[in-house]
Amino acid sequence: MVKIRISSLLIGIVLFVFLAGIANAAASKLIFSDVDVKVGGKTSNNLENGDRIGEEAEPGDSVEFRVKVQNNFTSAENLRINDITVTTTIEGIDDGSDLEEESSDFDLSTGSEKRVTLKFQVPIEVDESSFDVLIHTEGEDKNGTDHESEMRLRLEIDKKSHELRLIRKSLTPSEVACNRKNVQLAATVLNTGSDDEEDITVEVVSPDLGINFKDLVDELEAEPNEPESRFSKVYSLKVPDSLEAGSYPIILRASYDDDRKKSEETLTLTVNDCITQQQKIAEKTKEGGEAVKVVTPSAETGSVTAYQPLIPLDTTVTEESSFKSNTFVVGVIIAEVIAVIAGIVLIVMLYARRD
Repeated sequence: MVKIRISSLLIGIVLFVFLAGIANAAASKLIFSDVDVKVGGKTSNNLENGDRIGEEAEPGDSVEFRVKVQNNFTSAENLRINDITVTTTIEGIDDGSDLEEESSDFDLSTGSEKRVTLKFQVPIEVDESSFDVLIHTEGEDKNGTDHESEMRLRLEIDKKSHELRLIRKSLTPSEVACNRKNVQLAATVLNTGSDDEEDITVEVVSPDLGINFKDLVDELEAEPNEPESRFSKVYSLKVPDSLEAGSYPIILRASYDDDRKKSEETLTLTVNDCITQQQKIAEKTKEGGEAVKVVTPSAETGSVTAYQPLIPLDTTVTEESSFKSNTFVVGVIIAEVIAVIAGIVLIVMLYARRD
């Protein structure tokens, strides 16, 4: 008897929740009037709840959800819905975590509608699987009544059987001049395909720079977000001091699938002329006139050559300034002599009075 009552109670609760959900859905005046999804460069139009998105996405693809919502109140009811937001969630796609985007809030008057676009990028490291997408919208009318709707879609992820990508490729520094000994090239090769890859060749090549590095990688697994799926290395490059200024390409290449496929990127190293401090002084000196070499002693070589400016050609040298300078010196000396004589006379007069 007790078991029957508990069963009846559970059935009643489930039925109540179900009917409440239906009643709420029926009461909501905020509805989806159109949903389109763009995957890569192709679009699936007029999707409805439960549909599978027509285009499959690949790792790194962009996905856009173009969602149009409508205030479904009649003109007789004439109620505005305020603070509406649209939220789209791709569940579990990012190594088990969700990706979620939410629109800015907006208002809709009776019968009006608005389209919002929410953009995602599929992670580079992703499982080849099907993922649930939840689209939810909610708002509130002026009477304080909440209105909300939601729909679910399915997003399929498809991966190529054999695919390696160069996801990390950087040159530090990318521009050199005098110091050319510590150029670092960082590279990471990632297996983004659905099959394990074996016997991979990773190369860094630049004939102009005399660079030819080669690494053989036994295997990269097709398991996303695992260390075994990637190969990373930092290469140290030495640029010859005699190399002329210019832009030099460096090729980073990964060969795989029995050398039938290649993933390749080109980085550019800019080499500038090395300008010494003496050359900089000479250049600055030339801006105000010609320069002359002045030799001064040095402990190591016996002499050091430096640049000093000559007197500009349009400057006139006269004897007047020299004459004025000498007159000033003579005047100072005469003043000092007079002061000494005055002091001696004063002392003599003091002794004369005592006597």
